[in-house]
Amino acid sequence: MNRKAETNRATALRFLNGTHSRNIDDVDVIDETVGPGIVCHGFPGTTITDHESYKAFFRTFRKSFTDMDWKVHALVADDDHVAARWQIWATHSGEFAGVSPDGRRITFDGMVLYRMEDGRIVETWLHINELMLLSQIGAIAAAA
Repeated sequence: MNRKAETNRATALRFLNGTHSRNIDDVDVIDETVGPGIVCHGFPGTTITDHESYKAFFRTFRKSFTDMDWKVHALVADDDHVAARWQIWATHSGEFAGVSPDGRRITFDGMVLYRMEDGRIVETWLHINELMLLSQIGAIAAAA
């Protein structure tokens, strides 16, 4: 792996570790790892256009799902992109998608693709397994 790809990989891991840690203040890692004009695709229920809206998304999500554990199953980096396949385990502790919390432990997975410039994330494509998540919290009927 070349130096640029290594830098991109390290930045993405730093971002993921901060935004998914159990310490909600760790979302400040966004200031160091994300470009100022961030463009995000696939974030349910919100539009992210800058550092503060990105932090607000993670703060809200982590209030809805506490005691979070997560794992990156695959991480691939090149000169311009980093892709990650991940899984999250958390407790449904706050309202999400109009559903009141029931304290149930849930798990879901997803993938993300980051476009990188100068060692920072400048564009994000997120795909959460929404069917898996929403069926576990009772927002939709469980798949057969």
